[in-house]
Amino acid sequence: VSTQSTWGTQIMQGSIKDADEMPDDDLAKQGTLGLTTDEKEKVDQAFQAFDKDGNGFIDKDELKLVLEMMGQNPTEEDVLRMMTEVSPDGDHRITKETFIEIVLEQKKNSSKSEDEDIMQAFVAMGGLPGGKGFISTDKLKQIIKDEFQMTIDIDKLIKEIDKDESGTIDYEEFKSLLTSHQHS
Repeated sequence: VSTQSTWGTQIMQGSIKDADEMPDDDLAKQGTLGLTTDEKEKVDQAFQAFDKDGNGFIDKDELKLVLEMMGQNPTEEDVLRMMTEVSPDGDHRITKETFIEIVLEQKKNSSKSEDEDIMQAFVAMGGLPGGKGFISTDKLKQIIKDEFQMTIDIDKLIKEIDKDESGTIDYEEFKSLLTSHQHS
């Protein structure tokens, strides 16, 4: 797992938040296209949590301290490797702009992973690779209720998705079903 993935995940989950908020206009200047307002706030808080001395950069000592606070025990070599990974110009400082790029990259990678998981589930349910084909709503109900013993109202969700009541769900409908339940 890369350093960027670890930081991005913790930022997006909000587990790094021991700092005061920074003004939104500072973050807006950095080009945060692709982040929600909530994510922008978490990025602000996380950057400020890392930037212990408030100089606008995260240096290797601050990174080591934060990693130790997160329960990790990095060596000096580990910290230098991480800094080199995200600061290839050799100054071993992470700017707020670079920090935002790390978060955006993690968000992009997370989205790709989610799409791959949904595709695998679609194929496992009887759909075809590449999002082709259909899955049976009866099979989906049976798996959700019997095999996974989930308590969600699958009948209601399917009714919302399978508008034509065909008894089948295509990939886009399946994806919509999973993502609407996941975020509700």
